[in-house]
Amino acid sequence: MPQLIAAIDVGTTGARTIIFDIKGKMLANSYQEYPIITPKPTWVEQDARQWWKVVGATSKKVLSKKSINPSDIIAVAVTNQRETIVPVDKNGEPLHNAIVWQDRRSVKQCDEIRKIIGEKQIFDNTGLTIDPYFSGSKILWLKERKHDIFRKTYKFLLVHDYIVQKLTGEYVTDHSNASRTMLFDINKFEWSDSICEKLDISMDTLPKSNPSGMVIGEIIQQAAQVTGLKTGTPVVAGGGDQQCAALGLGVIREGQIKATTGTGTFLIAHLSKPKFDTLKRVLCSVSAIPKQWVLEASIFTTGAIYRWFRDNFAQYEKEKAQERGIDVYEILNKEIERAEPGANGLLLLPHFAGAGAPHWDPEAKGAIYGLTLGHTKRDILRAIIEGVCFEIKNSLDVFNELGLKIDELRIAGGATRAKIWNQLQADIYGIPVVKSTYEETTAVGAAILGAIGAGIYKTHQKAVENMVELKTKISPREKLKKFYKNRYLQHKKLYEKLK
Repeated sequence: MPQLIAAIDVGTTGARTIIFDIKGKMLANSYQEYPIITPKPTWVEQDARQWWKVVGATSKKVLSKKSINPSDIIAVAVTNQRETIVPVDKNGEPLHNAIVWQDRRSVKQCDEIRKIIGEKQIFDNTGLTIDPYFSGSKILWLKERKHDIFRKTYKFLLVHDYIVQKLTGEYVTDHSNASRTMLFDINKFEWSDSICEKLDISMDTLPKSNPSGMVIGEIIQQAAQVTGLKTGTPVVAGGGDQQCAALGLGVIREGQIKATTGTGTFLIAHLSKPKFDTLKRVLCSVSAIPKQWVLEASIFTTGAIYRWFRDNFAQYEKEKAQERGIDVYEILNKEIERAEPGANGLLLLPHFAGAGAPHWDPEAKGAIYGLTLGHTKRDILRAIIEGVCFEIKNSLDVFNELGLKIDELRIAGGATRAKIWNQLQADIYGIPVVKSTYEETTAVGAAILGAIGAGIYKTHQKAVENMVELKTKISPREKLKKFYKNRYLQHKKLYEKLK
């Protein structure tokens, strides 16, 4: 009989369900978007019930695509947008909209955490800096601003945990997701009683934390009705999207590093021992591989800026794309290719929702610098892509400084559909970039965890050898490599001056 894995990937803009075989071949894929709610300019929310609705719809659709028999699915694993938090009652029902990782409302609560606990303990215990990005500050905001909801909350759940609860009835998270909350001790692989006590957050309101790849429950009858999956199918603890993407790109040894560019860009280097940057520019979290770690840099708005431009300034291109029956990004990418390297002198700072690594400045703003009447739409498009790559290089330089020698970068995410973006990454970073066969490397990583949980593979190395396929290697163009080295220095100087 076929042995199949269902990977459920609940991202920032939508969710997908993908069926893989145990050799990592994608058999069927279904994706659906859900709304993002922005009650205020810096607030970002989602209705968690929409996640479950979309998971149900995509699961049923994917099973019907190739008449896949649910009995052939030997494991289900969930991966997710991280740091997003939702309070639920004893029935697992949301009491408030989920507060999304991009949300910046908890700046004040971060200041309180600095006073109550201090940067040092947070960093030494959790590997994180104090920033509104992380879940702990969002929980504190609910505690201070939504007293009734906080009092009624049975559990605070991350996206993975919410979907797992719907699938199994169990309240369980995994170590990789827990390590992004600012409440988890990454040295002991457990919730930090010291931090929770000082913040007056009861540990009873946090889900049980297990290693990724461990069987944590089975599909219950209600979930089977919603998803079409078979009752009793094992559900495996998944992982955060970026840790899973690293696994799905085969980043499982020291010296290997990946960059996934979707809404934001996330760099991950594998670590066999925790590594702490004393300047707190890049952060340490738990890997999706048990008792391993990752060094990570998060740039909040990268692909999101390209989408922002599309939605606000590309109406003509949208109409042309619709007439021709193609994706509007195909037209925009051609415009970028036609633009001059250096965007005719334009520089863009991509801090459209505050700055993540290596700056960690929640008050930072985006900027397009150097505009004249002679500039065109294609120059601005080119400046967006170049500015994003400069910011990624900034964190790569920190990784190098910390002793992580980077010979190549494995890339994934929606941005890799654009050949020009892939080439510019190689040119600006000055190293080859390697693209995976599948764009959905996050789901590949979840499928690997499912296969390990089902006992198909005994080690992550063996699973990667069988399930990960790298496709294209793109080398930097020497002339542009030198040109962009100077532009990168100008980019850094612009941020310093505007700060």
